[in-house]
Amino acid sequence: MAGFNLNYKSNAPTGVVGKLFFSLFFLFFLGMGLLFAWLIVRDVAAGLKTWAWKKTDCEIVASRVSETGPHGRHTGSFYVQVEYRYTFDGQKLTADKYQLKPKSFTDYGKAARLAGQYQPGSSAVCYVNPSAPTDAVLHRDSLLSPLALLFPLVFVLIGAGGIFLMWRPQSASVAAPQPISNRAIASNGQRFMFVFFMIFLLVGCGAFYGIFIRPVWSIQRAKQWPVVPCVVISSEVQSHSGDKGTTYSINILYRYEFNGREFKANRYDFMGGSSSGYAGKQAVVNKYPPGRQAICYVNPDEPTEAVLERGFTPVMWGGLFPLIFVLVGAGGIYFTARQRRNSLVTGGAIPASTYRPVGIGGLPNTLVLKPKMPPFAKLFVIIAVALFWNGIVSVFVAEVVRGWRSGHAEWFLTLFLVPFVLIGLGLMAGIIYQFLALWNPRPRLKVTPGAVALGGALRVQWELKGRTSVLKGLRVSLQGREEATYRRGTNTVTDKSVFLDLEIAKVTALAEMQSGTRTVNIPAHLMHSFASKNNKIFWSIFVHGEISRWPDVKEEFPLTVLPTVRTTARTQT
Repeated sequence: MAGFNLNYKSNAPTGVVGKLFFSLFFLFFLGMGLLFAWLIVRDVAAGLKTWAWKKTDCEIVASRVSETGPHGRHTGSFYVQVEYRYTFDGQKLTADKYQLKPKSFTDYGKAARLAGQYQPGSSAVCYVNPSAPTDAVLHRDSLLSPLALLFPLVFVLIGAGGIFLMWRPQSASVAAPQPISNRAIASNGQRFMFVFFMIFLLVGCGAFYGIFIRPVWSIQRAKQWPVVPCVVISSEVQSHSGDKGTTYSINILYRYEFNGREFKANRYDFMGGSSSGYAGKQAVVNKYPPGRQAICYVNPDEPTEAVLERGFTPVMWGGLFPLIFVLVGAGGIYFTARQRRNSLVTGGAIPASTYRPVGIGGLPNTLVLKPKMPPFAKLFVIIAVALFWNGIVSVFVAEVVRGWRSGHAEWFLTLFLVPFVLIGLGLMAGIIYQFLALWNPRPRLKVTPGAVALGGALRVQWELKGRTSVLKGLRVSLQGREEATYRRGTNTVTDKSVFLDLEIAKVTALAEMQSGTRTVNIPAHLMHSFASKNNKIFWSIFVHGEISRWPDVKEEFPLTVLPTVRTTARTQT
């Protein structure tokens, strides 16, 4: 980099206060991850112990569905109770545990189907604790249950990794700089964004299938189910307290006869689950008071499965919500991949060893530049960040609100959350800003040559499509900037400096803003596009369109700047 000097305007390194702030943020992830991991390990470890218990033949004495859980408490769920007897070490014993942790269901039909698998008088296999023979189970937990640890471990890795990166001592080694090539691999940032959006896509697809596709498919199947008279046994709106407040569900238990047998079910529709909104659910429950004669729809292939409403209900529209995650994930993956492809074509310098004169050896005479990040990508990114940030913060905000409502205000937590809430509001404002920016005029740039050498002339053509009449002025500029990473004490500092901001055009006439052409000379004494571990040189063309009382047009178009032909010749020699 001889003869190439920069006057740095250094970004201040992250100080102790900044490190403490971000460490608290990552400590939240670490703490939540460790808490969930401990809860899972506690349950999984107990369940896996049953795999060391002795396999023993047993006889089923009785099986039924109970509305009371452990210690005789009414929880609103249904429990499978199976009594069986067995012989162990010459002792005749009885037990009533299906598995170590009581098996509960919100759907009576599912509980009835499980209880139906253990008919009185039938033979089965149970697993007996050799050290306490009175302790036995019919079902052992799956050996795959430890995989549930993968979910909290994601939070643990984010938290621990973030804290480590905040405080780790930095290495002073400097890698030998290497030019960017058109075969460069994806950056760590691109890999992270790809994985981030892939998680959004998978979660969205899974949730969309579970709470919309499956209910709709069940509605189609139920069109052929027979209509059966039924009698309501009990009806209520159940409340469910959680981290995000109280939700409600419809619980109507009814009995019916099918093929000469009596069955029970408590399913109102195919959506199930719980959600906010008490009044609508209470209105449904009021239609089905205990003792009322009604009709239900029964699955002829599995008579324990029945519903009172087999059509589409308004609450099912809520099943479309996961499509936001699907769109964010799919859009993020698409734009990340396109940005990666564009950076390989237009954002990286072509090595001097492969340089040929313009128009020869595959280099294009004219190239259409791609924006660094299209408007839709910016919107998807900020939506994803806002959902992630506000989703986490909302858990604590709900806790604070509950405390204030109950008269037990937590002042420390309230004050602590203020900056996080403000950041969340800022992200929401950013979503509105980026959404409005979607309606801005879209610039399209062509440059000739497609890859210009230092000291050469670059012809820039621009064209704006859309609402160009709202523009008050347009500025097109060529910018070169360097990022240099180095050690400052125990901190790693990244200095960013713009070493060139060359105005290509500044126009206010509508016709010139809609389309125009300018030629600019690239200074020969500067540095070409370049990247190494600790130093990077970026060249870009910026288009800034001013709009009154509306988001401005701000687009960056990465550009490849090659070494001078003279420098290339010496390198090849």
